[in-house]
Amino acid sequence: MPRQISYAAQLGAVLRQRNPRALRQFLIDNAARFGDQRQVADLEAKSDGEMEELLHRMIVARGDLEPLHRSSREWLFRQGIDTFGEGGGRRN
Repeated sequence: MPRQISYAAQLGAVLRQRNPRALRQFLIDNAARFGDQRQVADLEAKSDGEMEELLHRMIVARGDLEPLHRSSREWLFRQGIDTFGEGGGRRN
């Protein structure tokens, strides 16, 4: 039987694509499989902008994606989000 790829590895592969739609689908598929319908509905209700922000926040949070950190930090900074500030909150 083939070895199952871990959730973390699968998520990393999706994040490397830097595609918010792919991230949304991955999270919805996993919420439907392991979570509940409320989680699926929450993900489906998120705007494209919210998903893109989540994508970049997740990239910055993962040490294994360090080569992508700079561009994600820049994207977040342009949106008014300071990932270096206390709490990673909004600047505006």
